[in-house]
Amino acid sequence: MDMLAEGGRIVYSTCSLNPLENEATVLSALRDRPDFRLVPSEGFLPELKRRPGITTWKVMHNNGTWYEKFEDVKDPKHLKSISPTLFPIDAEKHNLERCMRVYPHDQNTGGFFICVIERKETEKTSDPNPEGAEVATDNKAEVSKPGDPFSDNIHKNTNVLVDKMTWKTYHGYREDPYFFQDPGSECFKTVKEWYQLSETFPFANIFARSKSADDQKQRNLSIACSRLRDIIQQNENKIKIINCGLRLFTYCKEAFSKCPYRLLQEGAHFTSTYMGAKLFEVSLEDMIKVLGPDTGVAKHTLKPDLLEKVKDLPTGIVVFYLPPSGIVPAIYSCVYCTDGSVKAYITEDEKNHFRLILGQEPLMTKRELKKLDAMETHRKKKIETAARIALEKLEEEKDSKTSGDDHSVVAEEATEGKEDEVSKEVGQKRWKLSDDNDLIFELVQSLAICEEAYVPLQLLNTDNVIQKFTAMLWVLFTSNLFAGFVMLLSFCALILTQF
Repeated sequence: MDMLAEGGRIVYSTCSLNPLENEATVLSALRDRPDFRLVPSEGFLPELKRRPGITTWKVMHNNGTWYEKFEDVKDPKHLKSISPTLFPIDAEKHNLERCMRVYPHDQNTGGFFICVIERKETEKTSDPNPEGAEVATDNKAEVSKPGDPFSDNIHKNTNVLVDKMTWKTYHGYREDPYFFQDPGSECFKTVKEWYQLSETFPFANIFARSKSADDQKQRNLSIACSRLRDIIQQNENKIKIINCGLRLFTYCKEAFSKCPYRLLQEGAHFTSTYMGAKLFEVSLEDMIKVLGPDTGVAKHTLKPDLLEKVKDLPTGIVVFYLPPSGIVPAIYSCVYCTDGSVKAYITEDEKNHFRLILGQEPLMTKRELKKLDAMETHRKKKIETAARIALEKLEEEKDSKTSGDDHSVVAEEATEGKEDEVSKEVGQKRWKLSDDNDLIFELVQSLAICEEAYVPLQLLNTDNVIQKFTAMLWVLFTSNLFAGFVMLLSFCALILTQF
């Protein structure tokens, strides 16, 4: 605000509807600077549906407590985060209704807050140096030029830096300054020749982060409108510009032999309006084919009219254009053309965006496939771990029944003299762990029928026939049908062997 000249304007806008970020901020600035005022917004963008700024609001603390006035804030802890500038003090004096509030449901837009702040012009006296007034003269002091808050360099064409700024000044900056290129530079000749750009293409508005206009290895070529070009040129020694403009081309010598600059998808729509023979109108069917997997589309599968145009094209980037139809907008896609195939040279997200517009299912991205592979690997490890644990338990059970452990010794002492009767009873009423059970377990392990393999395997090891049969059915109906049928047949064979 200090840098603004009298009569100058500032547009303050946010993508928020929170009054603390909008009206409260503007109100605080206007209270501190009485030489500024809000400009009525009725004449701006008449087709934009807007609502006036609000003049009353509440302030909420982080714990959910609401306050209507600053005087209501009594808690010392709350006073650390709530200041008087957050409240609508003297809001009616500063015409906050001149602000614009844009709501999403009014015109299918995002939520925005917009206001125009203007610096008032001070009244000038007829004689700026009245009689008797002393005029301070100091040769060292610089006299500011009227109407120009900076210097008269703003009116010069500053394609090169001013004397006070040297190239060394930019050393240490992560971003080099922008330089507009000479329309007759060598790099533009190859771009114009390959993409068949018309003479009306605004080469004078192309800029890059390179001081040399004939540098063949400028990483990115961007474009700006004429007004933005003037702002950049007139402030290159005053403002450090991080990013601006629209990227059109990027240097990619390894992939393209005839033209070292590849057209970027973000600049395809703009550049296509100036392109000639490298812009191809395609059908919906061909566009869907090109937007398929990254393997590419063979040229002979395209429609005859399109095949005739692209069959003899050299390797490089072209643009496929699908005209608008109904609710489907026009689609411009950069396409990499080789001797025998074509494929969309765009990101996976851009490709899926176009596919959704055309009513097609989105393709799985590489990161989604990688995630699925990781999940599958994790699942297999869980199966292997569960099967291994189950196998160890079965082996322990088998060893304990054959060799005997502490519990079996106690049981033998308790049943001394009745071993033959007990063995006979067990043989008649219970199932013993046999080699057939081991065979079934190996089948379950090899087929990896489920992640929780330990549950059915434990049931297989039980002495109860009903539980064994339940385990068979569990595998049959919840996991792998083939494995379930095989296990069921094996179970039936076991029954026959017992009888």
